[in-house]
Amino acid sequence: MRIPSDSELTFLFEGDEQRLQQFIEKHRETFEHYQLMDDVKELSDEFTIKEQIPIVFAFVYGVTVDWREYDEEIIQLFSERLPDETVEVATTDKGLEVTYNGQLHSIALTFSGKDRYITIRGFQELIRDKYEIRLFEASYFSDTHDFLVLPKQQWEELDAQYPAQIGEMFRVIDDGLDFP
Repeated sequence: MRIPSDSELTFLFEGDEQRLQQFIEKHRETFEHYQLMDDVKELSDEFTIKEQIPIVFAFVYGVTVDWREYDEEIIQLFSERLPDETVEVATTDKGLEVTYNGQLHSIALTFSGKDRYITIRGFQELIRDKYEIRLFEASYFSDTHDFLVLPKQQWEELDAQYPAQIGEMFRVIDDGLDFP
């Protein structure tokens, strides 16, 4: 489980080219493990530094969900980002049975393409007292969405410190959000 440090969150909002290179070097092993070094290098050809930073940040700390992802897998991907939390999930004929810290919760599914965000919103509801999931805005018009999970208190601090940038960089998970 990995949650970004306060200095890395500051980098996300205040980063420059030098700090981007430092972030890449710090996480080189992760980029190499997932064979992303070529992608990281190609970003500089297509994007400004300010555009590269959230993309590279998402490579390290984001949860990537493809529109075809299995709902059970979505729960597992998000649960990997929660420190000291226990999550188990099983698919039933009605949807998902999610055990979060020993308590069983049901997420009813429609067994259609709409289920990806039903699953995400359902899991958000389970963890809302401690954590919040937000969508990286830049990934919205793609068939693969990137999310960041942070403790609720950290989101509140970021909202207060970077209100305009938060609105540009992230989207709150609400009932209207879905794959375009």
